[in-house]
Amino acid sequence: MTVPSVVSAAADQPPTGVATDPPVLAERLRMSMIHLSRRLRRHDPSELSIAQVSGLASVVLKGPLGIGRLAELESLPGSAATRLADKLEATGLVVRQATPGDRRGVQVLATPAGVEVLERHTRAGNEWLAARLASLSEADRVAIARAITVLESMTAGDPGTAAAAHEGARAIEELAR
Repeated sequence: MTVPSVVSAAADQPPTGVATDPPVLAERLRMSMIHLSRRLRRHDPSELSIAQVSGLASVVLKGPLGIGRLAELESLPGSAATRLADKLEATGLVVRQATPGDRRGVQVLATPAGVEVLERHTRAGNEWLAARLASLSEADRVAIARAITVLESMTAGDPGTAAAAHEGARAIEELAR
């Protein structure tokens, strides 16, 4: 069953009565993300914290990683990245190995169990989200695609790319027509 669209026909105009000033949007976005994260956590087959899932994803997708690189990717101090690696290693999801060509260096590498846990986590969350998205109207899915493009540019640390993201989102909208 498809639910009625909550976006207006003019995609550049917010629905009547929706505030667009940054402090109000920030609060709404933050709370929506918190609620979405909680819903996704209920469908998570692992017992990992959000930080552990994020760290494991970095190691699986970009590893092997030195602790400094893990800290950088996760925006953590070095000591916190070390503790994160310790926890993942204690659960058998990563192992430490010597860095080739650096006798003092150590890298963190995902184990097959770590890869499998991340795949299960991703699959469960994606299935839950896909079911919710399937129930939305095409206009709402296009609006979400546009929002994701802008959010990705924000999280990339370059808010100046938001205009380019907006243009990319417009292309998505055109394809949907």
